[in-house]
Amino acid sequence: MRARMAGVLLLCVSLALAGCHRSSFDKPEMQGPAAMVESAGQSRLWLLSKQEEKRQVGVFGGGTRSTATWRTDTFFHFTVEAIDPVTTKTAWKQELASFGDPDAKGAAPSRVIGSAVSAQMLGQDGDIVWLLIGDAPYGVSASDGHVLVEGPGIEAANPSLKGLLPSEARHYGFDQGLVFMSADARQFVVRGPRHVASEYVPTPREQAVPVRIKPNGMPVIVPMRPPMGEVPARQAQLGGAWLGLYSPKEAEDLLDDDTGQGLQYPYSVVDEGSLARRSFLRARIVDGKRFDETFQRVAELTPVPDGPVFLKGRFFKQPGTDDAVVLADPAGLLVWHSTRMDDAGRLALARVDESLHTVWKAELPLSETDVVRHVASWQLPGYIVAVGELRSQDDGGVHHSDPYLVSVDLKNGQVHSRNLDAKE
Repeated sequence: MRARMAGVLLLCVSLALAGCHRSSFDKPEMQGPAAMVESAGQSRLWLLSKQEEKRQVGVFGGGTRSTATWRTDTFFHFTVEAIDPVTTKTAWKQELASFGDPDAKGAAPSRVIGSAVSAQMLGQDGDIVWLLIGDAPYGVSASDGHVLVEGPGIEAANPSLKGLLPSEARHYGFDQGLVFMSADARQFVVRGPRHVASEYVPTPREQAVPVRIKPNGMPVIVPMRPPMGEVPARQAQLGGAWLGLYSPKEAEDLLDDDTGQGLQYPYSVVDEGSLARRSFLRARIVDGKRFDETFQRVAELTPVPDGPVFLKGRFFKQPGTDDAVVLADPAGLLVWHSTRMDDAGRLALARVDESLHTVWKAELPLSETDVVRHVASWQLPGYIVAVGELRSQDDGGVHHSDPYLVSVDLKNGQVHSRNLDAKE
């Protein structure tokens, strides 16, 4: 009887343990840069992340002296999170894919599958956001992130491509849809809700710097842009007048220009970087001529009386251009600047009105940009949204780098921020 009861008890423990598990999760790791996604008239900031899970699974060995134990299974979960960019609060999360050992059994730890897999967002085509997880394409809903189509679904919608999708992430791209090179070296693009593939023809791109021709038929030699780092916007048009934001040394270089390059190619003016104490300048612009070429150049620069000075000041730019954003109602400009010239410096934003008086200043929990790190920014109705890093050092001398989301109210400079690595 005792042996029978012991056997029953052991069986109960075995069954209970076999149905149990406990998990621990590492901090999610961001995969690629954040992206702004539009859906039903709303803007949401999307973050793609990878998180490791260690799952302790109860197992029970065989034999007369069997004992209960735990097996460790490892999983990697890929999740997309949509955040309200103004309030910085999470709107929703959606798990997209998980990697683990499907053959895990017994008391031995499972194989670690998926540790080297990474992910990236490619772009938005209407209601579909395309991304890659490992070497596989995913089309997900812009409204809630659920998976709409994967590789097999693309093949099902395009029978002629069955077995021809590339097996490496480097053969995928984005151009108003999912672009890929098929296994037989043809290029296709998938666009629209039916996921139909067509021959890929690149979308025409406007030249950033149009080719200019001299009167003698020779092309104008364009100065090379800085190969690395941020190109600051230091010129703007406000109220129909030219406005510069330069340090004394930079202003001297702009004046020492007998070809007009400083106006035509503002990035060619010397840049003092983190040491630049910049202030507003108004210019007298005159016509110039050299040989058979005519151009405009800056002949005189006049400081704005009692104007503010900005350390590493530069205008907030329109996305994808070097042009300063000009605000309306009331008219004005936005100026990025730094609180300090050293590693402890933080990024700040100021709004100035049409008379160049400072309306407000806001210090942000973001470190200044450098050749490696940059700040992504977006202009939404009434707000500026930015994602960057805050670098710091704790009392033990350990350096930290935390990703932050920041929104700034254009009316009053009020700041909302969120550490994207911290739980909400």
